Amino acid sequence: MQGNTPVECEILNVIQGAGIWPDCEDKTQLLQAIEALISGGGSGGGVSSGSEIGSVSAFAMPTPPTGWLVCDGSAISRTEYADLFAAIGTVWGAGDDVTTFNLPDLRGEFVRGFDDGRGVDAGRAFGSWQNPSIVGFDTGNDSVWSVTTTLQSGNMQASLGYEAYDVADYPAGGVAGAPGQSITSLPGIAGDQGYSGAVRPRNIAMTYAIKAFYPTATVGQ
Repeated sequence: MQGNTPVECEILNVIQGAGIWPDCEDKTQLLQAIEALISGGGSGGGVSSGSEIGSVSAFAMPTPPTGWLVCDGSAISRTEYADLFAAIGTVWGAGDDVTTFNLPDLRGEFVRGFDDGRGVDAGRAFGSWQNPSIVGFDTGNDSVWSVTTTLQSGNMQASLGYEAYDVADYPAGGVAGAPGQSITSLPGIAGDQGYSGAVRPRNIAMTYAIKAFYPTATVGQ
C-alpha cells in the first residue's frame, strides 16, 4: 500500500480494509468503505460483506477481478498469499509441504453444504469430495426401472447429455426391473453400459474464485 502523504496512506488503508479497489475517479469510496465496515462489523483485518479473505464467489466471467483467484486446485505460495494461507491452511492440499498450499478445485463441481454432524450427509469431512450417486426410478408397481442407452461407453453416453463416468468408481451391483424383465447392469458389473453414472440438475457454468488478497494501489501520481 502506497500513498504520497500520511493522510493518503490512512485513507487508502480504510478503503482497502473494506475490500474496495481504490479508484481516483470515484470520490465516494471512503464513504462506501466506512458504511461497509460498519454494516459488516469491520475488525481492521479488511472485512467487507462477501469479500473476506477465504470467501468463495461465482463470477459471470471466465477471469475473476483482481484480488480473487480461480478455484482450480493450483499450488500457490504460502508467503505471497500469507493471509489466505492463514485462513484456509492445507484443507485443500498441502502443496509441496513447505512453501506452497493448494486452492480448492471447484471446476466442474457442485458445492454441498458441510453436514457438520447433522446426519443428512453423515461421515463427511470438511472439504472432502464425493462420487455422484445413481438413482433408480420407482414405478409404483413394486419394481425399479432405470434410464438406459445402447451406447457402450461413458464418453459416448456423454454425447447424449449423460455424465461420463469411470467404471472403477462404482462397486458391482444390479437392479431388478419389473416382474419378467431382465436384470439391468450397473457400471462395475458388466462394463460401460446402462447408466449415465450421475444424476444432474439443470445448471449454468460459471467461474468459482476465492478471495486471496486486497489489491494495493498508488494514488496522487
